[in-house]
Amino acid sequence: MKENTHHTSSVKTQTKISVEVKKTEPYKIELQKLHTTAYVKQYIIHVINHGSEQFDFKGGIMEGGFASLADAPKIACYVMEFSGKQCETVYEKNAAMFYSSNCAGCHGEEGKGQRGIYPDLTRKNFLGIEKREEFLHSMLKKMK
Repeated sequence: MKENTHHTSSVKTQTKISVEVKKTEPYKIELQKLHTTAYVKQYIIHVINHGSEQFDFKGGIMEGGFASLADAPKIACYVMEFSGKQCETVYEKNAAMFYSSNCAGCHGEEGKGQRGIYPDLTRKNFLGIEKREEFLHSMLKKMK
């Protein structure tokens, strides 16, 4: 009995495409969410809680844990306003106080940073999110 090589080739091609789509799908989904309010808020909360070592600011790395886990979401919503974004829920009025006592020493009361020593939080897109976006695009490019 002769095997249908066209059918076998077609199935292999479809399987390969299906596997490639499955590999790239998480990157595409994250890219779609990257600049949403929810994603930005979670990014800020993560940095507050765990710190950040991804940039070479003269002020050094940002260590996590300066604020309590309960206060981090409040501070995140307050920080988002510096860049013109707004949380879906209104942050508590004491969020400004938490920001001032935990973050303003490095980022300034208005979040503008300190000229290359600490990052500017008033940018439309946070540096960490821009870096993540570059990474996701590079991963998609490698998979083509």
